[in-house]
Amino acid sequence: MKVKECKRGMIEFYVSLLVIVVVLLTLVSSSVFIVRQWENGAVLRFGRIISIEETGLHFRIPFIDTVRTVDIRTQTVDMKGQSAITKDNISVGIDAVVFMRVENPEKLITQIRDYQMAVSKYAQTAIRNIIGQYNLDDLLESREEIAIKLKEEIDRLSKDWGIDIARAGLQDISLPEDMKRAFAVQAEAERESRAILIKAEAELKASTKLAEAARNMGDPNAMQLRILSTLNDVSKDQSNTIVLALPLETLRSAGIQGVASLSAIRPKFEQAE
Repeated sequence: MKVKECKRGMIEFYVSLLVIVVVLLTLVSSSVFIVRQWENGAVLRFGRIISIEETGLHFRIPFIDTVRTVDIRTQTVDMKGQSAITKDNISVGIDAVVFMRVENPEKLITQIRDYQMAVSKYAQTAIRNIIGQYNLDDLLESREEIAIKLKEEIDRLSKDWGIDIARAGLQDISLPEDMKRAFAVQAEAERESRAILIKAEAELKASTKLAEAARNMGDPNAMQLRILSTLNDVSKDQSNTIVLALPLETLRSAGIQGVASLSAIRPKFEQAE
């Protein structure tokens, strides 16, 4: 009997020891928490934030303190297919994106419930108001300016939520089909206008050169040299038959060199015949 009672006592002792170890491990594990590198941890005691913990291993009071982690990495708010009306009453579609980052976890937890939805809704309102300040032509030329205004407008409100707007940008501006056709016609007309101007400038330069050449050709010797040069060029192709009617004044003024040139060309004419 004593042996049995002794064994029973040992079993009860080990069971109690095991229970104590389990309780201690539970208390220790619940009193330790880890904040990852891309997070901040807010420690709440009786519903109130008592500290903001950064990356590393931290302790808390079990069953009294709770921890809420906040992602501090840059996040994007994608706004696609947003409709807006320009100052000249033209409906356009806007695709925009906003980059934001949590800079004050305490404000984020206490001031706003769903900050991503809030930023998205406010950004939609802001972009409509900003687009309404521009005519269509100015809108297409001022994308960067509009993006800066959008960032400043959202940043003004989000500061109260502990959020910093890093950047905002317009990805695309969609026009109605009739406006696309109008812009295409305008672009084609501008290209044709530039082509006409270029052609006119080329013709003006050519006419200037031709007028200068005509003045030079007023000299009889220059005209004769030009005729002889043309004969030399044409006679290179033996399949051509050329009949020339040259005035005697040209032959007399050509002199010895002109006669020699004609003599060189004559065998080629005869061979072609």
